[in-house]
Amino acid sequence: MLNGQTPALLDRLFRLDGKVALVTGGYGGIGEAVCRGLSAVGAKVVVAGRSADRADRLAKSLNDNGCEAYPVSFDAGDLSEVRRVVEDSVSHFGRIDILVNCVGLNREEKLLDVTEENFDLVYSANLKSAFFLAQAAAKHMVAQKQGGKQVHLGSVRTQLGLRGRGYAAYCAAKGGLGTMCKQLAAELAPDNINVNVVAPTFVRTDQVAAMLADPQFYDALTARIPLGRIAEPDDVMQAILFLVSPASNFITGQTLYLDGGITATQ
Repeated sequence: MLNGQTPALLDRLFRLDGKVALVTGGYGGIGEAVCRGLSAVGAKVVVAGRSADRADRLAKSLNDNGCEAYPVSFDAGDLSEVRRVVEDSVSHFGRIDILVNCVGLNREEKLLDVTEENFDLVYSANLKSAFFLAQAAAKHMVAQKQGGKQVHLGSVRTQLGLRGRGYAAYCAAKGGLGTMCKQLAAELAPDNINVNVVAPTFVRTDQVAAMLADPQFYDALTARIPLGRIAEPDDVMQAILFLVSPASNFITGQTLYLDGGITATQ
């Protein structure tokens, strides 16, 4: 301990008491871990996603454990719904300080088979919705005049393609997300709003369970990762907690590759 001040220092750097966080995609494997992590450090959390039942269940679990959580259902592919989820969050808690956007999906199609319908779906879910969520949240953050933090969930595909899979639309959307967030960070910096991206490799969630269940794919994947494993939801949560905490106040416009070293060696 540093002269007995370590607990106070840690609280100043990492506690989020009184802050309101909107987590979109908030009840999936990563989203739930993020909601639980934010609640544990004192934030009030809006659990948002397409399924009202799943959002309700997680919010109830958090509230039963002494946290403050509010469920909201919305469709990330509908611009009016994207704006509404932010307005509902502010209406309930009175403000918004943190946006953590975990919305994302893929429709795997080989390059020569990609359809306009699926390309537009992947683009809308991963990039268009991210922009308009960022915009809607930023309007309130700017008006509050107390700054804010935004973190969007990217992917190793923000930087790297993936051999042997149909990931063209997904890589295009996640690559665009990384550059878009640099611009958001630049435009919002005068209002003390930080915008960053956390970009994991494969995370052990239901969304990719079928791929990870293929021993040949899994072994080839982990062989390329210097730390020898894929990410767990808590790995992502811990990085996000840092980027929304006061400890990261001088970090903006960055993409943090949470990948066990894969982008350092590819």
